[in-house]
Amino acid sequence: MFGAERTYRLTPEALCWTETGKSDGRLAYADARAMQLISYASPIGRALQCKVTSAAGDRARLRSAHYLSLGAFEDRTDSYGPFVRELARRIHKTNPGATFVAGSTGLWILWLAVGLLWVGVIALLAAALFETVFDAPLLGSFAVALGVCAVCLPLIWREVRSGGSTRFDPLAPPEALLGGAAAQPGKSPNNSDR
Repeated sequence: MFGAERTYRLTPEALCWTETGKSDGRLAYADARAMQLISYASPIGRALQCKVTSAAGDRARLRSAHYLSLGAFEDRTDSYGPFVRELARRIHKTNPGATFVAGSTGLWILWLAVGLLWVGVIALLAAALFETVFDAPLLGSFAVALGVCAVCLPLIWREVRSGGSTRFDPLAPPEALLGGAAAQPGKSPNNSDR
């Protein structure tokens, strides 16, 4: 939203990009130290992200959700998946020592903390509900709060269940993090960043 639009392309030696208002950039496949694939909640539903980090610490982030304007996003999953799959193959071919990771342990810990807070809130609301059983105006407020917490449970459980980061084979990246069949509506990816 606050940055310029960036266009990526794969060349024989590097991931290159052009950014409006800035100079072009590149990250050589041989310099890539790590590739991380995640999924996260976005205005268009689940979105995907690929982060490539160089040995010098430079980063390139590619996302399947493209920001068009305030409140308007474009889902580019169809082109994102094949692009990232080929990028992983080229990095692995040029630098077999690079690390390929799916998911984010840091985000998993964050969701675990949110889950524990959720349990605490439910316990407090339940205790408060029993204290105000005969106070009708407050009873409705507590019922609404409990309902909101109940709606959040599936999201929290999915994120906590996904676990932290795991390594993946760069020649067979997880389809769920490329927009494949496992990422279709009704099916959730096994790793997140969200």
